[in-house]
Amino acid sequence: MRISVLREIPEDPGLRNDWNALASQAQRPQIFYTYEWARAVQLALSELLHPLLVLARDEKQQLIGVAALAVSDAGQVSFLCATTGDYCDFLVRDQNAAIFAGEALKTLRQQGFRDMVLTNFPEDSPSFTALRRAASNSGFRMYARTAYQCAQIQISAIPTNAAGKLQLPRQKMVRRCLKAMSEGGPVAIVHDDTSEQVEPSLPEFFRTHVARFLFTGRISNLVRPERRKFLSDLARLLSNTGWLCMSQIRTGPRTISWNYGFRFEKNWFWYQPTFVNDLEKYSPGFVLLCKLIEDAASDPSFVTVDMGLGVEGYKERFANVSRRTMYVTLHRSILRHWKEIARYRVAAAITAIPRAEKAARELVAAAQVLRLRFRQTGLKSTLAWGLRRGRSLISWKEEVFFFEADSGAGKPSPQFMLQPITYDVLADAAIQCFDDARTLSYLVRCGLRLRSGAAQGFALTDAAGHILHLAWVTAFDGFFLAELQHKLNCPDPARVLLFDCWTPVHERGHGHYAETIQRIARLQLAEGKRPWIFSAASNTSSRSGVDKAGFQLRFSLVSRNTLRWQRIERRSAAPQPVSPAEAAARV
Repeated sequence: MRISVLREIPEDPGLRNDWNALASQAQRPQIFYTYEWARAVQLALSELLHPLLVLARDEKQQLIGVAALAVSDAGQVSFLCATTGDYCDFLVRDQNAAIFAGEALKTLRQQGFRDMVLTNFPEDSPSFTALRRAASNSGFRMYARTAYQCAQIQISAIPTNAAGKLQLPRQKMVRRCLKAMSEGGPVAIVHDDTSEQVEPSLPEFFRTHVARFLFTGRISNLVRPERRKFLSDLARLLSNTGWLCMSQIRTGPRTISWNYGFRFEKNWFWYQPTFVNDLEKYSPGFVLLCKLIEDAASDPSFVTVDMGLGVEGYKERFANVSRRTMYVTLHRSILRHWKEIARYRVAAAITAIPRAEKAARELVAAAQVLRLRFRQTGLKSTLAWGLRRGRSLISWKEEVFFFEADSGAGKPSPQFMLQPITYDVLADAAIQCFDDARTLSYLVRCGLRLRSGAAQGFALTDAAGHILHLAWVTAFDGFFLAELQHKLNCPDPARVLLFDCWTPVHERGHGHYAETIQRIARLQLAEGKRPWIFSAASNTSSRSGVDKAGFQLRFSLVSRNTLRWQRIERRSAAPQPVSPAEAAARV
């Protein structure tokens, strides 16, 4: 067995054919093992991953083994496809698994690598078994724990009725949902398998996936451009192979449900599904999976429908088998080896106790906030902030100013547009701000608020559709003011409050806050409402924007807290005169 190492995956038809032949002959063939998948990862993630390809050839120069790996900037080795593939494995025929695992580890050791993390390694893989035996012989200490239980459907094990029809879960509900969906036009289930068919629908699929995650309080991995590029490149590379399969439910001209999936060898894969939020009550994702299973069962070439990673309730309804994948670490250092084991066991013990898990998550979140503040402001400022927080646990005072909109405020700029916040708007903002963690956290909060219907949101956009600022409006009466831990009371039903205003970090410093609240105020005044806004006394930048937008100070609330005892005081403020220069500046 002759081993060679490549630092990239070349565009080589011969290598592609030999590689894919090994993938097709694997004990459990997977699309994730193919040359095209690895090539798409390299093209899309080249700035994040550095490929390390270990190849084995026999005496006739025939390819007999492939380990598609990657190296991080810290020198840690992983599977190249670990972040994209639901299964990752060494490609080698069973009879060569032991010797290839040993030679691969020996080669990696000679290359100077000391640490490896191999995720999503199938437990039933011959290479996984071989790796255990080869690790100690190569000077590595191996630790393996469960990563995922992957839900699968063995088609032959699906029960059928006397007429031979599949007995899938909730069939009456599926029929009702299909009938309800048909009100929007004829319902069609389509499976596109070429890039010419799939690529035009990808932008809508990406946006819908991001919007769906925001609806459920999460951030989709498709906010990141490299992930979207990966799926686009993969569609192009898989075109004309018959392996790509974008399944969709269409009602008339509209697509309401997608699955970016694959058909490889005897396996149909449910990889990345999503559906539109406004039709959630019709369970379009569940319906699409039912129809996909029916189509797979009607084709004798398919044996399995694989639903992949993730423990979702709907998968459990269908699954009749599962496949376990492992999280494998290999270290040359015994200290790192035992540290890995201890960290996992401590985390598992904490997770088993809900209250402890919650406390641990809060502690980790606090540590992340502290680390971010330190990076942004430095040690001195962080220490001062920590001292202030410590004092506030004993005694604190906070003042919040309340402003009312001036009906005579200046005209807004014509280069911007104000539109209601929808999930599509939030999805566009998330894609635009993929590298802004604070804005993404804000957008998750917006998604949950939009779902509850507790407030009305507005977004300021420019001519190109970029999100510049977001803000919300709700009833003044009954609003809980988090800054003071106090609920507001107001007998006037026309009084509304602007709150939770946010400018993405890279858009700050351009006056978008003042522009947005001025536009919202004019809109509310036109509807017969009395718009108000508030600002903490310490937030001078917010007060400046409020002044520019033409709001007038009316009163403030002062909260004094000592050892959890609170006293609220209201202070009235006379309307402030506006000079001609200030009035001109607001226009």
